[in-house]
Amino acid sequence: MYRKDFTQLSISELSKLGEAFNSLWNDGLINAYANLHQQYFNNGIHWGPAFLPWHRYFLREVEKALQEFDQSVTLPYWDWTRADSRNLDSEPWKAFFGGRPLNQGRQGEIPGGKFHHWELERLPRPSGTLPVLDEVISELRPETYFEFRAIEYGSHPLAHIWTGGHMASDRSPLDPLFYLHHCNLDRLWAIWQQNHPTARQYSTAMGHRRDRRNGNADVALNTPMIAVPPNNVGATPANMLSHTNLNYRYERDILLEIAWHKKKYGTLLTGDARSSDLYVRDSANDTGEYPSPDLYWRSPDIWVRNNPPDTSEENPNNGHEAPIVNAENYMYVRVNNRGDRTNNVSVEAFHCDPGTSVLWPDNFHSIGTLNHPGDIERGANATLGPFNWTPSVVDHECLLAVAMSPDDPATTRMFPQAIPHSQLVRFDNNVSLRNVSPIRIITGGRARSSIIMRGGVQRSVNDFELDAQALPDDTKLHLRVAKSVLNGAELTELELEEEITRDGRFAALKMKGGRKAVIKGFELPARARKSVRLEIDFSFQAEHEKRYSLVASQIQDGELAGKLTIEFTAIKDSKDYYYGNPRSRELHKFKCKHFWRTLRSNRLPFQTVDEAIARGYNGCRFCLPEYDTDRDT
Repeated sequence: MYRKDFTQLSISELSKLGEAFNSLWNDGLINAYANLHQQYFNNGIHWGPAFLPWHRYFLREVEKALQEFDQSVTLPYWDWTRADSRNLDSEPWKAFFGGRPLNQGRQGEIPGGKFHHWELERLPRPSGTLPVLDEVISELRPETYFEFRAIEYGSHPLAHIWTGGHMASDRSPLDPLFYLHHCNLDRLWAIWQQNHPTARQYSTAMGHRRDRRNGNADVALNTPMIAVPPNNVGATPANMLSHTNLNYRYERDILLEIAWHKKKYGTLLTGDARSSDLYVRDSANDTGEYPSPDLYWRSPDIWVRNNPPDTSEENPNNGHEAPIVNAENYMYVRVNNRGDRTNNVSVEAFHCDPGTSVLWPDNFHSIGTLNHPGDIERGANATLGPFNWTPSVVDHECLLAVAMSPDDPATTRMFPQAIPHSQLVRFDNNVSLRNVSPIRIITGGRARSSIIMRGGVQRSVNDFELDAQALPDDTKLHLRVAKSVLNGAELTELELEEEITRDGRFAALKMKGGRKAVIKGFELPARARKSVRLEIDFSFQAEHEKRYSLVASQIQDGELAGKLTIEFTAIKDSKDYYYGNPRSRELHKFKCKHFWRTLRSNRLPFQTVDEAIARGYNGCRFCLPEYDTDRDT
């Protein structure tokens, strides 16, 4: 069974938990727990090494009592670091726990909620502050149990004091928040144990400033601790060193993992591995481990086809095709399994306008959900699709896929607010992204594209990098950028050309291929949207059918917020291609005289006639009359 974050419980789970807790109240157990806690508060259960194992034992006995009423109930935890868990008068807290007293002048009965009849007091307003992620991270770093158990004097009392009333007293089990709070402390101990498997897991060493040698607070590893009613059989610390042996597990904490990684402390493991482990690769080198490699925006397990699968000779596994704008395209997703055989697998697909800083879930729109009809064996994979999708941005796609099963849920539901999509993709192997813009371009030709930069969840300082080092040095790039982006920014390898509009809101910049340009230190408001429009005069020197990458990156408050790769496939004049004129919308063969009269900047290569026709081109009446739908009949 898995203990979940309280905010992630379903309506049904909340109802069952509330009914089970009320059954303990009606049976007198809640009062018995409060009496026990009061009796031994300073004599065996606090102020020493037994604090963590005794409370783990206590919670498990409470959980067993809840399960005698309803075996499906498990204790949730209160992650007080989350933005959506720091106000008892917001939902789902208020409807369940009753919030804080309406009478602001005194402590009193909690209004409403599931436990309004409990003999419970709580402060009308918070006292002090709740722990934040940085504090939790510092508490998880120590290498020894002696150092880690200082959490009793760190995060532990803050939530008791912040809640106030009974929670801040020796009768704190009278408040149902007590159980969720200590469940979170137990979870953090489990995380510390998971990341320090070779450390000594228990030590009777005393010496913290608040350690008190009262009773058996320094109880030995195999000595029984204070017993919990009604069984009155005292467990030992040794019995409590493995929470999985006690038949419960914890869900992953992706927010904590991300915060830990951002501090460059390496990888933090949170939550307990499930028997099933689905993943959609973020790159060719992705093995399903998380965080995945830095290259996370070019998933080989997401691809697009232009024709429906029932079209003659169409094979969905023939690889990725550039999407056709304003026409229905077909997206496919490959799901891999490195765990036990899994069934009831589904994938939800999303799209958004491409850009270098995209927020989940704000900027994404669901394409739909598909279910896999059978099992996926260990080491096997399955393809789900097609997802029918109509793009609206020329030569771009930003597609995200989320694989799910009851045995391996995705973490997408766990975010209290929008986060950069890059964090979600890298830290959840169920989620993957394809954000590539493939463009065929004739040597000496011209191409246009655009890149969206977005603000984060709050005002931020940004750098925009355009890496054209892979492009031949005779390539010229022209950028159209809002002047507000350039105000106060430092430019590298960029020259100012001219103002674009009469009111001077935009500026034109230019750079050469073979260089890396940077716009450094510009501010963006929260959720801002700024477009960088590109015009590329491509190299005459480029090799035929060689791919050249142009990579745009956005750095936000010192962290990579996203990348976008635009791939140019160089095409020299070749009889193997057809050529469209974007101005006249005519399609020509290589040998057509009208092709040779077309400016190089207006030659767009296509591998097949069908591809060009699908993109709105019309056959030339001289060289492709069979595809000339405009000719007189």
